[in-house]
Formats: sequence, C-alpha cells, structure tokens
Amino acid sequence: MNLSDGFEFRIVQTDEEVEELLKFHSIVHPDDDTGELRRQIDHLPGFSREMNYYIRDLDKDLIVSALNSIPSIWNYENIPLRNLELGWVGTLKEYRRRGFNRLLHTHFDSVLFDGKYDLSTIQGIPYYYRQFGYDFVIPMDRTVWTRTNQIPPFDTKKPPEYMKLKVRLAEKKDIPAMMELFDEHNRDLLVYVPRSKDLWEIQEKYKRQFENEFLTYVVIDGSKTIGYFRLVKNISKDSSPNKSTMNVIESSIPTYDGVLRVFQFIREEALQSNIPLLSSQGPSCNNLSKVMENFGGYVGAGWKYQIRIPSMVEFLKKISPVLEKRLEGTMFEGFTYDVIMNTFQNCYVLKFTNGKIVDVTDLGPQEVDENRAFRSPPQDLVRLILGAYSIKELKQNNIDFIVSSGIRLIVETLFPKLESAIYLYFC
Repeated sequence: MNLSDGFEFRIVQTDEEVEELLKFHSIVHPDDDTGELRRQIDHLPGFSREMNYYIRDLDKDLIVSALNSIPSIWNYENIPLRNLELGWVGTLKEYRRRGFNRLLHTHFDSVLFDGKYDLSTIQGIPYYYRQFGYDFVIPMDRTVWTRTNQIPPFDTKKPPEYMKLKVRLAEKKDIPAMMELFDEHNRDLLVYVPRSKDLWEIQEKYKRQFENEFLTYVVIDGSKTIGYFRLVKNISKDSSPNKSTMNVIESSIPTYDGVLRVFQFIREEALQSNIPLLSSQGPSCNNLSKVMENFGGYVGAGWKYQIRIPSMVEFLKKISPVLEKRLEGTMFEGFTYDVIMNTFQNCYVLKFTNGKIVDVTDLGPQEVDENRAFRSPPQDLVRLILGAYSIKELKQNNIDFIVSSGIRLIVETLFPKLESAIYLYFC
C-alpha cells in the first residue's frame, strides 16, 4: 500500500486501538451511535477488531481515515451467499482528498476476493462508490405510513374475538418460535438475510436497531405464540409532537386476527404517548403492512442497498440450482442451450444441457448473434439477476439494455422480477 511519508496503514488489534477508533468515528459521524460498532466488535458472530482498518498520521499520532468490513450471510432463495459489507468508513475533514479512502478500499478488495465472498454491500453514501462497482439495487426497507386516528377502535361494549389474544414482551424462551415465524415470513422472498440463534439472542439482549432502541412483543393465542413484532417509539425532541412516530420495524403475524390485535395494541401505545404517526416496515407480502395500507396508509420512498458482485461467473455457478429449478414445468424444461449475456465488457455463458447448467464461462468482449442478443450494462445485469427489475423496466430505464425476441422468454423465465426484503441490523 503506497502511502506518503508520515502515514501508515494499520489493522486494529489492541483495546487501545478500539477505543481510539470509536473516538475517531464519533468525530466523523457525530449523529451515529458508535456504541453499535463497539457491540459489533465485542459480540457480532464472524466479526472482530481485526476487520477494522485505518491510516495513522505518525507525526500527530492519530487515526485520520478508517474503514471496516462486516461479514454476513444473505440468501438467494435457499442458496446462502457470503456478503462482505463496507461498513463504518470515514476520513477526518482536514485529511480528505488525499486518496486515503481509496487506499483503504484496496485492502477491503483484497479481503473481499481472498475470502471468496459472493457479494458486497453498502448501506449508505450515494454515487461515490459507483467507481468501485456498487449501485443501488435492493430496497433496504419498505415503509407504510398512516395516522394513529386512522386505526379504527374496537367496540368496548362488545370486544371482538381477536381482543382475547394476548400481547406481551418477548422473553428468551420465545426465540425459537420467533425464529420459525421469521423464516416463514421470508419464505416467499428472493433475497433475504437469515438470522442465527446467536444473533437473535444478541439482538434481544441489546435491543438496538442502529441508533434506535426497540422492544420485541409476541402475540399469544392460549399457550401458542402466533406472531411477533419489534416496536420503536420515536418521541420528538422538539416542541412539535407531530414528528413523533411509532414504528414497527419488523413483524411476522400470519393471521388476520393477530394483525388486528397488534393494531389495537400499537394504537393504544401511540395514544398514551400522544404519537400521531404509525409505520410498518416490510415487503408487500408483510401482513401488518398490507392491513396498514388498507387503513389508508401510503408507501413512503425508501433507501436501497448498493450491491456489487465481485465475480459474476462464481455467483452464477452458486445460484445455478435455483436457475435450473425455474425451468421445471415450463416450455424450457430439459432444454439444451447456451444463454449468452453480454455486458459490453464481459460475455457470460450459461451452458445448459438437458436443463442442467454444466458450465459458466466468461468469454470476454464478444459480438453476439443479433437474433440471440442479450446486452446489458454490468449493474443492470445485477439488478436483473437479483430480481429487482423486470426486463421491461430495465429497457425503459436504459436504452443500452437490449434483449432480442429470440432469447427474451428464456431470460424472463430464468430471471423473473421477485420481491426481496433485508432485515439487517446487528446489535
């Protein structure tokens, strides 16, 4: 790593370095909770202090730029993918525009490729990281908003049957049931983040979603747990109560009665705290979000994950079982064909024999038969493969995206538009 005299690249190893790193990030990110990074270093499975890197000004003996890499597992249907997130990153204001972040990203790249990760993600910082191959693809969240007074109250003189359901704070003994409900909720999603028992226990111990504190509740029918949700109460710090919100940041409630019971619970909580706005985060298949829309809620614009696939060939090999399964029961079941995907820089070939992918190769820049032309800018191919957009949407958004009629139906079969949801917060 080439650094000018007086600066040195280092990897965090000591307790003293951890404390100095946290102090550095509190200066660079004054609005963020640096306690989150401490909890990640101390408790997050697969993460450690050694995955934090920085550049030191030797003359002044201080950290001037830092970056870390946070590992996690994402699923593409039932296929686990190893993700390396570009997490806490920043440079002191007086040291910017010296190439320090680029040098740290070079080290991040070596970890990414040496570790053979399937993808890399970023939660923030728009546009800048496109130079490294990242672009907005998968929604971070989908939030439905409504007003507290739009939730209809029940008749207290004749309470509905659903009010017999009990809502209580979750306990450690509830984690296995909540794990099953979480997995059931994600079953129909294309890309999602599975959650280990260890991470469930860590989250329930610290109850933090980034800078927010949450409480987890379960819905009980008799002795059975039939749903759960996580609730964040944001009370406005200024004099205006109209900015206070009650946010359900995660939920899995399979039954309609369970959803109605939860709405009465959060409505009462909101009224007691004089909170005018309610929200529910979740994909369109999330039952709480569905019913909130039905109560007059609207879907607000959300952020997206920036995603980069370091090796498209290896990624396509990894998800091959899913692609083969998509052919079953279609006109292409059992077919033998070379699906050629040209990104103007690379030419990826999915070689099918009797409906099975027997090889994935990169031919480099190639001319393609016009009758079988499939040309896509690199990041649009990522959007297609990750189900974020349909062929029609990609064609409308980018004139460089071209799929000829000779291959269109095959491509649509292999890469349909499907919903994804990422519930990714650590501790």
